[in-house]
Amino acid sequence: MRPRKGEIVTLNITDLAFGGNGVAKIENFVVFVESAVPGDTVEVQIQKSRGNYAEAKITRLITPSEHRIAPACEHFDYCGGCKWQHLEYAIQKKYKEDQVRQALIHIGGIKEPPVEPIIGAHKIYYYRNKMEFSFHVGEGGETLLGLHVAGRFQDIFQLNWCHLESEVSNEIVRFVRIRSVELGLPPYHIIDHTGCLRFLVIREGKFTGQMLVNIVTGKGDFPELKTLAQEIGAKFNSVVSISHTVNPEKANIARGEKETVLYGSDHIYEQLGEHRYRISANSFFQTNSYQVQRLYDLAVELAQPEKLDRMLDLYTGTGTIAIYFSNLVSEVVGVESVPAAIADAEANLELNQATNCRFVVADVADYLKQRASEKFDLVLLDPPRAGCHPDVIKSLLLIRAKKLVYISCNPATLARDVKELIGGGYSLDRAVPVDLFPHTFHIEAACRLTLREE
Repeated sequence: MRPRKGEIVTLNITDLAFGGNGVAKIENFVVFVESAVPGDTVEVQIQKSRGNYAEAKITRLITPSEHRIAPACEHFDYCGGCKWQHLEYAIQKKYKEDQVRQALIHIGGIKEPPVEPIIGAHKIYYYRNKMEFSFHVGEGGETLLGLHVAGRFQDIFQLNWCHLESEVSNEIVRFVRIRSVELGLPPYHIIDHTGCLRFLVIREGKFTGQMLVNIVTGKGDFPELKTLAQEIGAKFNSVVSISHTVNPEKANIARGEKETVLYGSDHIYEQLGEHRYRISANSFFQTNSYQVQRLYDLAVELAQPEKLDRMLDLYTGTGTIAIYFSNLVSEVVGVESVPAAIADAEANLELNQATNCRFVVADVADYLKQRASEKFDLVLLDPPRAGCHPDVIKSLLLIRAKKLVYISCNPATLARDVKELIGGGYSLDRAVPVDLFPHTFHIEAACRLTLREE
C-alpha cells in the first residue's frame, strides 16, 4: 500500500537508515521518518511519496522508544548539526557498526564480513577541533551569529551554546557577537551582498590547548577588525592566532582569496602521538583529534608495518598519516591532488623531521597509471566519500602490494571498492568501524586487505 502525500499514518519505527532517518514499513513499502528512533510509535504526515519509498515527518510521538533520551542541546529541534542527540550513545554505536556490516554484506557481497566492535568515542561532547559560525542579518536588522537551520541553508539562528566544540569557543562566539555590534561591524547580507562579517571560524589544538580564530568578511576596509582581534587575544589566553580572510565572491563559503594575520601567529599546532602538526586558518585536519589519534593507531595495528617496508599513502591530504607512519617504515610516498594540502604536508614533514617522506602533487589515478610497475609493500588509502575511481582499483591490482589499509567515511563506497579488490586477489581480514562524529550518522571504518598467495 503506497501512502499519498499529505496522508496521516501511524507507524512503528524498526530501524535507522544511513543518513539518520528512522525506518518503518507499510506492508513492504518503506517509509523514512525524520528524527524517529527505533522503538518509537509515531503518527506521521507523508511529505513525499516516490515509486518505492516515502518520506515523512512526525506529527505526534505516540509511544517513545526506550532508547530515546532528552537532547543536551537547546537548539536540537531546529539546528542542522548533530541530529542523533536524542538517541542513547550505545545505540548510536550499534547502528553505525551494523551499517558497516550491512554494506559489506549487501554491496560488498561478503556473506560473513569480519566486522569488529566499533571503537566508540570517550568524549561525546566538545570533541570538534573546528567549527564555522555564520553571521546573518536578523528580521529586525540585528546581528545573528550562529549555525544553519536544518533544511534551510540561508537561515541562521542565534547560537546560545554549542555542545560540539569547547566551552571556550562558545565564550568567544558570544564575545565576538557582542563586540562586533559595539564596534559597528555589520553582518554581511547574503541577498544584497552588503556589510562586513560573514563567518567566524574557530580551530583548536585539543592536545596543545592552542586556539586560532579566523574572521571571514566581504570586501572592504574594516579597521575595527584589528581592535576586535586585539581584544579577543587579550581576553582569551589560549588564542594564539587571529586572521582575517576576505571572501569577495557571492558564494557563501568560509574561504577567500586574501588572508592577513591580525594577532599573533599565522598557525597553531596539534599533537598526535609523538608527532606535531601545523594548522593554519584554511588547512585540512580531521575534526576530532581525540578519535583520529585512535584511528591512526588502529591503522598502524592493521598495517603491521615493517622497518623495510616501502609505503604508498594515497589521498594523503596534509600528510598527517604519512608522517604518523614515518618512523615505522623505510619510505613513505604521499599522493594528493590539492597543491595547498601538499604545501601543508611539506611544512609538517619539516616540523617532524620525517626525512623518509616524500609528497607528490598529482591526481591519484594518473599517478598510479604511471607507477603501476613500481613496488610498494604497503598501501594506505583514505579517499573522499565517493571512494576510489575504477582506474585506481585497477592500478592497485597491478601494484599488488602485500597489504592494503583502506580508511573510509562512506560504508557504501568502501564495500563497493572492497568487492573489486577481493575479486582481484585480495582477502578482507579485518573491518573496524570508528566513531569520529558522535550524535551524527557519519561513520568511519578501517579495513585490512591482504594479497592472497597464488
